[in-house]
Amino acid sequence: MANSQAILDKIARNLQMRGIPAASIARGQSSVSLTKTGGDVLTISYTAKAVQSPMGGVSPASSPYLGAGIAAPGTLKVKGASGETTIAGIFDTVEALELMHELAGYGNDVVVESGGSTAELARIRGHESLVGMGS
Repeated sequence: MANSQAILDKIARNLQMRGIPAASIARGQSSVSLTKTGGDVLTISYTAKAVQSPMGGVSPASSPYLGAGIAAPGTLKVKGASGETTIAGIFDTVEALELMHELAGYGNDVVVESGGSTAELARIRGHESLVGMGS
């Protein structure tokens, strides 16, 4: 099982390394917010995969140093601003495309969610051979 806080910290840090101004990135308790040109805000969050123990590994809450089991990666979710209800509306700036480039480098599935509802607009499958495997 992955440490969601570390993954979200890494995403925020890597966006800055990709040239996104620090003022455009806000690290919240359970998400990262990215303010795009024009003021719309994308929200990035991590949803842990529900896998019955011991196959999912030992809970990081009880022991962060024990085995990862099958290293079942969770899902990275990008939610558009309230008026963004299409993929084109969500990924309409350079910052949004840099975000997708960052998230695509992990072993996790990436879900794009409508800003106006909880509708899943797209799911991009992760793959275990990517650099961030098991993130």
